[in-house]
Amino acid sequence: MMETVTADIPTQATGEAAFRIAPLTTHVGAELLDIDLAREQPEGTFEEMRRLLAHYGVLFFRDQHLTVQQYVALGRRFGTLEGNDTLEHAEGAPQVGLLIKERDHVTSIGDMWHTDHSYMSSPAKATMLRAIEVPPHGGDTLFTHIGHSFATLPEGLKATLRTLGALHSRTHLIKDGKYAAQYFKERPSKTATDKLGATAVHPVVIPHPETGQEMLFVNPGYVVKFDGWTAKHSAGLLASLYEHCLQPDYQCRFRWRANSIAIWDNRSVWHYAVNDYHGHRREMQRLVIS
Repeated sequence: MMETVTADIPTQATGEAAFRIAPLTTHVGAELLDIDLAREQPEGTFEEMRRLLAHYGVLFFRDQHLTVQQYVALGRRFGTLEGNDTLEHAEGAPQVGLLIKERDHVTSIGDMWHTDHSYMSSPAKATMLRAIEVPPHGGDTLFTHIGHSFATLPEGLKATLRTLGALHSRTHLIKDGKYAAQYFKERPSKTATDKLGATAVHPVVIPHPETGQEMLFVNPGYVVKFDGWTAKHSAGLLASLYEHCLQPDYQCRFRWRANSIAIWDNRSVWHYAVNDYHGHRREMQRLVIS
């Protein structure tokens, strides 16, 4: 049963938005109820959703029966859609990337804690995902909030982290790591050179542009080292930060059903797609929002 509320958590939409809010946990995630996204909604509804996204880090919707064009239009209410040049796309909608694991596939995309596109010079603001086909069990997505976790670090460590940058890259995953061989063998239409060289240095601590909350902007999937440090000397502190961020207190877990939609703020959460449904097919449609 879903948790409904602590005093400082909003549970009712404001203004002209009429949906209900059901928080999943104290720190991260909320399901928005009693709203049909296939119907035209007033701008005030989306203003409220954007406010709630900044607060909760990730929002969930159930039983949303949208055409692909309606799905694209929904994504645009949250920002500019990025191009999709690393995934196959939905017919007639090049912005909609297809995340597909076939029954005979072993590998999956996203089965590590990460922030989407943090290796780009302008990381993705948000990601929207909807379920087209899901396994009978498994395939959940986990989220952890990197603002609440940063807030509970010792003050001295927070001060140090505010002075640091971190190098983000995905070269190590594609060239040498988990996607080096089996992933591309299972998906012959893909190539190991997709955005291979993309790297970026970002501040370790960033203020959320809408809430001002400080976020610990490093992640286990794409951060290689602290800027100006060696990977070896970075490893201990990074491991300690990751362990802290992954405490259950900062997490929520979403069980997908067909026609579920999630949108998350890449500036405030990491996510992890659990690859525990071998022998079953899973198809998701992704929009990346800048």
